Amino acid sequence: MTIDTPARAHSRLYGWYVVGVLMLCQTLAAMDSKVLFILVESLKRDLLLSDTQIGLITGPAFSLTYAVSAIPISKLSDRGVRVHVIGGAIAFWSALTAVGGFALGMKTLLISRIGVAVGEAALTPAAHSIIADYTDKGSRPKAIAIYSLGLAIGTFLALSLGGYLNDQLGWRMTLFMVGGTGVVMCALVLTTVREPVREQASGTRELPKGNFRSLLANKPIRNLMIGGAVLGISSGALGSWGPAYVMRTFGLNATETGASFGAIAGGVAILGILGGGFIGGWLAKRGPRSSYNVLAIAFVIAMIAQIGSLLTSNYPLFIVLTGISIFLVAFYLAPTYSTIQSAVDPSARSFAAAVTMFAISGVGMASGAFVCGLFSDLFQPYYGADSLKVALLILSLFKLWGAVHYLLVGHHLAKV
Repeated sequence: MTIDTPARAHSRLYGWYVVGVLMLCQTLAAMDSKVLFILVESLKRDLLLSDTQIGLITGPAFSLTYAVSAIPISKLSDRGVRVHVIGGAIAFWSALTAVGGFALGMKTLLISRIGVAVGEAALTPAAHSIIADYTDKGSRPKAIAIYSLGLAIGTFLALSLGGYLNDQLGWRMTLFMVGGTGVVMCALVLTTVREPVREQASGTRELPKGNFRSLLANKPIRNLMIGGAVLGISSGALGSWGPAYVMRTFGLNATETGASFGAIAGGVAILGILGGGFIGGWLAKRGPRSSYNVLAIAFVIAMIAQIGSLLTSNYPLFIVLTGISIFLVAFYLAPTYSTIQSAVDPSARSFAAAVTMFAISGVGMASGAFVCGLFSDLFQPYYGADSLKVALLILSLFKLWGAVHYLLVGHHLAKV
């Protein structure tokens, strides 16, 4: 029996402290990346941008750059000091967020968003690798769930606080202020987070290494990436265009939209992320098939709820149904990334996280945001003010496709 000494208990407590700090880093990253969503109408008016141009900036310009950059940067994390990588990344992306406040047109704003994406690409691969070295396999889903809470908290702050600042001070000052907070977070990471000793591979089973072929040859990992990408298309469309849809359909201003839609997109997602980490861990004890079957069912219900939200003209009902959809989809984060981290060789954890991010963000969310904006412009001559609604309805159906791949993940893991 292992004796729980004070030193070991202190070490575990510090490990959870590191998880908390990294969660704050993720919160900051989400704020910097999502704040543009609440600024869409102001940016369109002041910079004379179309929905397609907005979709390009918030979609491929950010998500694709983010995902592509993560892969080479992850190699640096797998070989170097991950804490230093994260600290430098925070300083870089925060500066580029502030630069966006000087934008005079699409090109300037595009350069700013690309720079933010490059900086933020370094965070999650390095953070997941650090978390994996500070936790064991049993507590890993919970740790990654807590880290992932930053996405929900940051989204809420970006929409609610960003909407308020936009109405009071304008979108330029909003970007200056959000970007400036990075100085504090960078100092916190570099002064309080210690680089952990890297875990060594154990057991006789050959685990996927740091190359594309070995990752994609693994059936559970392959289906997780495809399923995550497909879900990302639907989620990317709703996340980037939801605030604009609310303002156009229900006539709310940025403050009102940020306070209501932001509370749902961020607050409810917190519960969903925690549910994915804690409930998913409990279900995994009954076997991976049970866990992933439940996830697949959740995605189907989420699709039905999202379709219902887009067909109602009652804003409170829209909020309730949207909240259900966001809550259920948020379940995927912790099981997806913790399964990836546990299924690969420890020397390739940052790389595996980066490739997964490429699938979900670069292929999925980037496509969802851009295609939704493109569809909205294409459908405008036929559906008028409802063109954005039609685009969102079409992309909501992708949740069913994602559910199929998560069923396959459970099927393949049950055979391992």
